[in-house]
Amino acid sequence: MCQAALHAAVLVLFLPAATAQAADAAGASASGSAAAAASEPSFTHISVAGDTLIGLGRRYLADPAQWPQLQRLNQVANPRRIPVGTALQIPLRLMVTEPMPAQLLAATGDVRDAEGRPLVAGQALPQGSRLSTGDGQATVQLVDGTVLRLRPSSALQVDTSQRLPRAGVLRSGVQLQQGQLEVKARKVESVDTGAGTGASAGTGGAPGFRVETPQGVLGVRGTEFRVVVEPASAQTRGEVLEGRVAVNGLQGRSAQLVSAGQGVVVDRRGEVTPPSPLPAAPDLSGLPQHHDRPLLRFTLRAAPGVRAYRGQVATEEHFEQILADQRSPVTQGQAELRFADLPDGTYLLRLRAEDAQGLQGLDSRLAFTLKARPEPPLPRNPAPKAVMSGGRVEFAWTQTPQAGSYRIQIAQGEDFNQPLHDRRGLTEPTLQLDGLTPGVYLWRLASERSASDQGPFGSALRFELRALPAPLPVPRVGEDGIDLAWEGRPGQTFELQFARDSGFGSLVMSRETTTPALQASLPGPGRYFVRLRARDPDGFVGPFTAAQQFDLPSCLRDAQRRCVGTGDASWALTQP
Repeated sequence: MCQAALHAAVLVLFLPAATAQAADAAGASASGSAAAAASEPSFTHISVAGDTLIGLGRRYLADPAQWPQLQRLNQVANPRRIPVGTALQIPLRLMVTEPMPAQLLAATGDVRDAEGRPLVAGQALPQGSRLSTGDGQATVQLVDGTVLRLRPSSALQVDTSQRLPRAGVLRSGVQLQQGQLEVKARKVESVDTGAGTGASAGTGGAPGFRVETPQGVLGVRGTEFRVVVEPASAQTRGEVLEGRVAVNGLQGRSAQLVSAGQGVVVDRRGEVTPPSPLPAAPDLSGLPQHHDRPLLRFTLRAAPGVRAYRGQVATEEHFEQILADQRSPVTQGQAELRFADLPDGTYLLRLRAEDAQGLQGLDSRLAFTLKARPEPPLPRNPAPKAVMSGGRVEFAWTQTPQAGSYRIQIAQGEDFNQPLHDRRGLTEPTLQLDGLTPGVYLWRLASERSASDQGPFGSALRFELRALPAPLPVPRVGEDGIDLAWEGRPGQTFELQFARDSGFGSLVMSRETTTPALQASLPGPGRYFVRLRARDPDGFVGPFTAAQQFDLPSCLRDAQRRCVGTGDASWALTQP
């Protein structure tokens, strides 16, 4: 729409006063009738040579005999001599009309008529049709080309849908009882009545699209705007994106002229707030354009004066079908929009801010992609931040129904640019790896539908692999026991167990020590088994070493209880 057209488009919000017809019945004065005519929908005829009110009555009026009303309304002194170029207002209520249905272009979700029957795209909507949206939404095209988008939890009636055949004019109007309506109104051009030959001869026009609400009427000649009706607060909010808006409250108690980029609120008393600038389009430069989780998150730093943000998601630029719609209040200077249950694909985010009056501002748009499926499996082993000993690690995870196989990566860098292991096409939810050296590792998993369709990696988990305790050295066997010494690290504590059997089902002794050495007396000669495990300063307890076997020989003692000989010379520490 050109700039001149934008400024020519006018949105009028008012509650009609007494109609001209009622004024005529009461015998109102000519000036009063003229005022009434100015406040009701009318067709404008620009007179040409030869025009008379009687002739115009025959051309336009359903009852030609009502031409005297035209004389009173327009204050015409001589009905047979009308100055050329006079703009005559002809009330639409007096004109010949033909009903024409609107059309339901699209309906998604719960969209029903007045009887509760579901409505589907393509249905005709005759004059008087009602439709409501639960969790659904509807797109309606009126006979004049105006396109309406009715959002969820809204109620609408097609109040006027007709043609004025003798004027060549299409007329439409709706009633919005509650909810939100987005309007793209067709620009109303001048209409040639056929009475003259010149470019300006016999031309006129009729009011364009009208929206009635419980608080007023919005009359339009080509503009784009949003209307919100809140029954709880008994408010009507108007947000003008194109055109100009003349706003009159109940019974003309207050009036405002509103330009594009401004909004007003009309309260239950008919008071109209002064026009205020709509909130600026939000800055989306810091929002992510690629998402790999089913729950999408958009975190916004609030601009001054903004109390909430409204985000809508669609797949096409006109937002004919909104797939997700969320309002997020500002808390501690920021807001977070969250959208769930969207399938993988490419989307558009439409975002606008809301000010303290509830007026929503100009839109920003962001294209983004979602690739979250097949979802990654859940790790089972190693547990997060697990600490283990040895060179073998067993990885395990849950199974994902959408996955045909799995991919695992193990790395020592958080960016996984150079993973130590990268295994694809794993059909079982487990993997054993040998030969990992002590250190800190990260691992992550992804599901695969096929070799060419991999889902995102899950979060990386950290684990630590620590060295096994060194094998026990050969002990020194004394008269009544043994001396042991082994390698250890600073801060470690140690536990040693002695038993008569290799399974350690019958413990003979268990000792703890803070030093890597132990001198122990055993309860008599015979075969013993010993094993050792270490506890690190952070509390991690490693596994026991392999059980080792040794024999404590019997001792022949003299009168002073000194060992003077043995009955067994098997002193070596060996594996059982």
